[in-house]
Amino acid sequence: MRRGADARGRARRVARAARTAAGAAWLAALSAAGPALAQAPAPGAPELAVDAAPVFGTSGAVPWGWNQVVVRIQNNGGKAARGDVEVSSTRYGEHRVFVATAPYTVAAGASVNVRVPLQVSPFADVQVRALDERGAQVSSHALSSTMQHGVVLFDVSETSLVRGGLHEAPVAPLYLPTGRGSGSSSPVLWVGQPRYDSATGDPLLPDRAALYSAADAVLMRTDTLSRLHGAELEALAGYVLSGGTLALAVARPEDLRHPTLAALVGGQVAKAGVAPPTLVELAPPAAPSGLGKQGNVLLPAPSASPALTEALSGWSGGNLRASAYGSSASYGLGEVHLLAFDPTRPPASNDPWAKIRVADLARRAHDRRSTIAFRPGEEAMGLDLDPVRRELDPNESSRWAIGVSAVLLCIYAVLAGPINFARAARQGRPLRALRRLPVYAAVAFATIVGVGLIAKGVRGRARHLTLIEAGAGISKGAVRRFRGFFVPRAEELTVRTTDASGVISTAVLAELSERRDRLLVDRDGARLTKVAALPWQTVIVREDGVAPLGDGIAIVEEPSGDVVVTNRSGRDLRGGVLWISTGVARYFARIRDGEQVSSRAGLDLGAHSKAQYWLSHVSLGRRVGGLDVHDLGGSLLGPLLEPDAPGLGAAWLAVEEAAGTAVDWFPAGVPVLLGQLDGGEGRASDSGLRIESDRVLVRIVGYGGRP
Repeated sequence: MRRGADARGRARRVARAARTAAGAAWLAALSAAGPALAQAPAPGAPELAVDAAPVFGTSGAVPWGWNQVVVRIQNNGGKAARGDVEVSSTRYGEHRVFVATAPYTVAAGASVNVRVPLQVSPFADVQVRALDERGAQVSSHALSSTMQHGVVLFDVSETSLVRGGLHEAPVAPLYLPTGRGSGSSSPVLWVGQPRYDSATGDPLLPDRAALYSAADAVLMRTDTLSRLHGAELEALAGYVLSGGTLALAVARPEDLRHPTLAALVGGQVAKAGVAPPTLVELAPPAAPSGLGKQGNVLLPAPSASPALTEALSGWSGGNLRASAYGSSASYGLGEVHLLAFDPTRPPASNDPWAKIRVADLARRAHDRRSTIAFRPGEEAMGLDLDPVRRELDPNESSRWAIGVSAVLLCIYAVLAGPINFARAARQGRPLRALRRLPVYAAVAFATIVGVGLIAKGVRGRARHLTLIEAGAGISKGAVRRFRGFFVPRAEELTVRTTDASGVISTAVLAELSERRDRLLVDRDGARLTKVAALPWQTVIVREDGVAPLGDGIAIVEEPSGDVVVTNRSGRDLRGGVLWISTGVARYFARIRDGEQVSSRAGLDLGAHSKAQYWLSHVSLGRRVGGLDVHDLGGSLLGPLLEPDAPGLGAAWLAVEEAAGTAVDWFPAGVPVLLGQLDGGEGRASDSGLRIESDRVLVRIVGYGGRP
């Protein structure tokens, strides 16, 4: 009995000890979980927290044209969530809607950033909605749209010291275009900043080159550049290739050996002494009347402060040349500047001498917009696309059917009327003419329908008109594609971008159609869905992106002064016009792939009867704001080009009208080569339709490439 009582006592003591240990363990676990429990959502909080902001929102609004909205989704629930982000732009008072959709998937307790490209119409309302996998709305945000500011500097810094010292500072741009979507340029500088990923600490930058359209210049440190990869790096490089400006502040010595920097400036970079052009005094622009904040007015600064002077540095290597900002190099149609100072850090961030240079660099970047015919992603307002429609509309080449049908109707009227009744009267049976009328009418109807079928065809087809703009010797260039679709019956088309980095929207719609673009974005790129195509009417979509040019088309100046063109594009160039300087131009009927030609061997257009008027007209130039621009003169090129390239003159006219009147097609001091590449882009079909015509035009600007 006693042994049993002892055993029960020991069992109770063991159980009591176990309960005590379990309680201590539970308390310890509760204490350790305290911070996590404090972060748990409060009762009633939404499982998905959604926030949205534009990439280039210098004032919290989305600039007109192509832009990008970053949507951050935080999943506070206990399971993974998925759905779609839908961003729409609706123009007030018009049936003009653009909707872009991108999918999202976010794990429990995690967050994700969804970047959605969007084409913003002028004076449009922007709405951002997050939908769950059943299509139910989770959240909704309203954003406003704004006219593009005159000069925009995009400072890729988490905390921008540049914005505090230069935002709304006067810059006095010379390029003051109207009718190209930006209105009249503002005389002040706007400094924008990107959002940053809270998980990685990296900036959220556009993933397509056209989405940089709102930025005149991008300011970035080289350590940030070296971390870029994938679509973000390709987009930034495409932006510079297309005429953008990239200003780099050297952060670390090892960044000078990074392959990305070497590719942008054409070789490895080394530190050098400060070049004399960098020390030249730049006069600050005068502040316009009515400028609100006098603290942002730039004051004269003949030289840098002693602290900044000691930190200045020059750079050498690749294609770099001395400039007022440090060292500069051309990359495609754009420029890359290695700054002699770091404006994102003291002492340069608060030095008036450095501020003047940053403002002047942004002003120069804005003025260089005049040299680009089609800046990717730029909003096109008030431009004439009717010549493009005529180039791509098969109805324009079937006008003969109207004349043939009119003749057939006249013949029918004569046969069914006077001849038919006269014949019946001679036969003594006048009523017999009435029995013949249906036969004549049926034959006439069938004949006219047959003529229409022959003229318009019974199958749908597509036509393309493309312009590639590139720097000399560069293997890629900015591209604007106009893709026309012609169908025999009403249907809804799905039109994909040619490459994953492009953006696409409708440009010319069928009659009585509302503009309701729906863009779907996924891993394979973007595509327009439910594009309304009506019978025998042409729908045209516009695509902006980057296109390959083989190994490029080189333009090199020889010591003798002759200009040598080497075609390595992989296709023959036809109807080549080489502009060398004001009043000097040469013509080449054909430059074969791999062929090298000298300007001396070309036809002198100044002595050619069909081109003298074109040359004199283009050489005169005209004033746009504070700059002289030179027209393309497409309507005057037709007689020269028609024998060697039928229809090429009309194609250049269509492109010129679509680009507007504020383009300097022949910038001073550099050569320009115009021509057509044989074979188009090598595609046989588009959106399920046979490509009937594929015309690719090229515009090569500047010197560069292997001779």
